[in-house]
Amino acid sequence: MKKTIIVLINISILLISSGCNSSNNKVKYNHTWDYETKEYKNMNVSDLITLRDKLIDAELKGLPKSDYEQQKKEILGNENYQLVGFSNCFYTHMSKKDKLIKQIKLIKYVDSLDYGINPCGEFIYQTNMNYQLNEFFIINNLWTKENKEKQCFDPDVLVDNFEKIYEYTDLDKYNVFDFVHSSYNYYSDKSITLEKESILLNKFKNIKDKKSDNKLADIKFHKNYFLMDLKFMKERFESKLKEDNLSNSEKENVKSDLELINDLIKN
Repeated sequence: MKKTIIVLINISILLISSGCNSSNNKVKYNHTWDYETKEYKNMNVSDLITLRDKLIDAELKGLPKSDYEQQKKEILGNENYQLVGFSNCFYTHMSKKDKLIKQIKLIKYVDSLDYGINPCGEFIYQTNMNYQLNEFFIINNLWTKENKEKQCFDPDVLVDNFEKIYEYTDLDKYNVFDFVHSSYNYYSDKSITLEKESILLNKFKNIKDKKSDNKLADIKFHKNYFLMDLKFMKERFESKLKEDNLSNSEKENVKSDLELINDLIKN
């Protein structure tokens, strides 16, 4: 029987493996919200609630009645780490119908990975990022067969598509930056290089904010993590600048990156 309680879970458990590669990038991209959404648009709120609850019931099938009732109550709770509470807290701009569609898509994504729904810690939060990235990779042909089977996002592909991921998902730019930046620790056997960090910084600098960003309740929370990333990056670039074997051009590039980091920290 499928597990329905997972005590500790994070992104390294949800999306397993390391050192994978993706290819076949395309120039044209599509919005992830449109992926497998059309069928739900024709349903009313009552029908969507019925479908959502039916999907949860399937996840909890086989449990004793008391356990079933308790787990369903926890899953549908209104705390920001629970399914309903998450969509209400982090997607204040969405209609009730769209929030239900998001909940359904999250449940179906977890089911596709054969994981149980877990109202614990950051499970729903991480799942929300993962399913959107999964859809982005699917509709834009960025998966290789091996990557898809392992649910492994190649960090270099994430860096290359940083702006597009931000533009075509509902994740805010700080959230995307933190995820892409930390992806090297999760999906590869190496740390992110200063060169890649420099690319990310400049991509971030040139991003134009989406209109919906100021409606996301969690954007300040994500910005704080972004600032923590910047402080660690600043230390790395300052350490690099002290190296004796740097050419003049390399020194200028590092100084330029440090100026950008300082500007981003101030703003």
